[in-house]
Amino acid sequence: MNLLSILDDSELSLRSPEEVMRPSVMGSARLTRFSFSRSMIRRATSNNWKATRSSIELDEYGRGRIIYRVEAEGHVFHFVAFTTTIDESQHTDRVIADAWEISAALIEGEVTQDLLDFLTEEVPKQEDSRLDSRVLVLTRGNRSVRFYEYLVDHLASGSQPNPELVGDAGYIMRSTAFYGNGKFGMRSFLGFDSKHPLSAPYRAQFLAAWLFREASYDSVEYCAQIRNPEKAVAFNKEWCRFFGLGNSTGLGLVPWAMKHPEEVNAWVGIREIALANVRKLPGSAERIEILEKWIYQGYLHFSSFNGEDCWPWMGPDSLSSAILEIQDEFSLLKSNEYPFDALYLWSEHQGDEINELVVSLLLELDETSDEEIDQFLRVSSSHLPDLSLTIEDLKKKFVEKYSWLDELNLESPNAEYFWWVYSDHAEEPRRATRSILDPEHREMPIDIALRLNELRKDLNKIEDDTKISEFLKNSPQHGIAINRLVKESGPYSEPRENVCDLDHIPLNLQRFQLAMYGMDNFKAQSTDWVRVTLFQGAPRITELCSDTSDDWVWPQQPKRANESLEKEPV
Repeated sequence: MNLLSILDDSELSLRSPEEVMRPSVMGSARLTRFSFSRSMIRRATSNNWKATRSSIELDEYGRGRIIYRVEAEGHVFHFVAFTTTIDESQHTDRVIADAWEISAALIEGEVTQDLLDFLTEEVPKQEDSRLDSRVLVLTRGNRSVRFYEYLVDHLASGSQPNPELVGDAGYIMRSTAFYGNGKFGMRSFLGFDSKHPLSAPYRAQFLAAWLFREASYDSVEYCAQIRNPEKAVAFNKEWCRFFGLGNSTGLGLVPWAMKHPEEVNAWVGIREIALANVRKLPGSAERIEILEKWIYQGYLHFSSFNGEDCWPWMGPDSLSSAILEIQDEFSLLKSNEYPFDALYLWSEHQGDEINELVVSLLLELDETSDEEIDQFLRVSSSHLPDLSLTIEDLKKKFVEKYSWLDELNLESPNAEYFWWVYSDHAEEPRRATRSILDPEHREMPIDIALRLNELRKDLNKIEDDTKISEFLKNSPQHGIAINRLVKESGPYSEPRENVCDLDHIPLNLQRFQLAMYGMDNFKAQSTDWVRVTLFQGAPRITELCSDTSDDWVWPQQPKRANESLEKEPV
């Protein structure tokens, strides 16, 4: 059975798209067991992948090369990372940077000298590189200005870091991009057969991200050893998993969400099916114990940090209080015949962010296999509209699929406040004030709500029996809207918002996607971009084995005596 048919099953008590696809709900999403970071680690552990560091050649400043080898289900992969130093003024979170302290590639196969020479030449070029099918992922990033040297110095002196300084962000290096799927000549996702260990969407990128994070640890420990071989120590048990990989993202995620309705439907759909199944489960001692464990783990995580709310989201202080409320409420509800449904129904009245926190906790009880989830995530976006349909058919589809457009006030002057355009510099997505900038060749057609609204108005001027093909001859500007209208993308394919509106907050769509990736610690830096961490708490390559658990998320911040240090900007 495919995903669309399951979502159409009337016996499943699924949450409505009108509720789930609201901006504030999408902007409250959290990582779940379905997030790509966790499913990648589970695949690696359950199939006995072996990961080792093949070589490390760095100087005392961390400049050089690190290579990792992964043996996975009959395939061999290598992550080849080139490291250097750059001036602090060159550090930026933005994708348009042209210098980085680490640039790397994930490749399939053995690293021959010819391949290594090729990678050494091309990988540091990033967007200007010309790669081939041996390369699966291209990535790059920078050290934390605030943390990196501090960590090296402390380990070199024989001491562990002070959590008061480094525990709030939780990363050593930050990535700025993970390119894949055929870009710059790399192998396309379509080149993987169904049994390939990286055939699930984004698995190659997340294997690369996990090894990137490993490189950040190895770089610090190796430099410390070089600088002070007599006293240097490695990270202790408390710290060896704590750091994740930093990441920041901006407006680029918004176009993706608007351009890929089938993928959005799959991402939301698997969560909603799982939630519906969990809510139907009767209480059992085992299930109750699992949920209580996760609630407590969440409390230990959030309460180990200090931090006020960071608009528009709750911070650690609020989240630790919220999860105590969840704990108290569940203690009263767990004797119910259906305690998980009761907890969910309670959370509906606690605000979107607490509601979605409860959803993420409940999903830990779902037992859907990774193989089934992987299958649901593989979707086809190819679709050509049936040109024999009539105007009457289109009007019916509007009633069936897009009645929510009436809630967006699309006739307001503010509804068309922004254009979405490609920047001239690097073709990055940008929002531009419509009254100031004429987009000309730069317009990015993700104004779906506006286009559909204009189509709807024009359809009312045309006879019902007119064919789409005839209508498009005279009104070709409606092609994008018609294609969107007739697509059967699924009930959860459309965010209920107008991305061109003055009041649109891009952070909501960004967080939705980042949560699916498996990122956490959301810190909005503006309405347009956010900092997060990835793989915080995840097992290291030396810990990868079949017994590795799936409960590594939400690590506690290590505790130590305060230390007086001047905080510098990240």
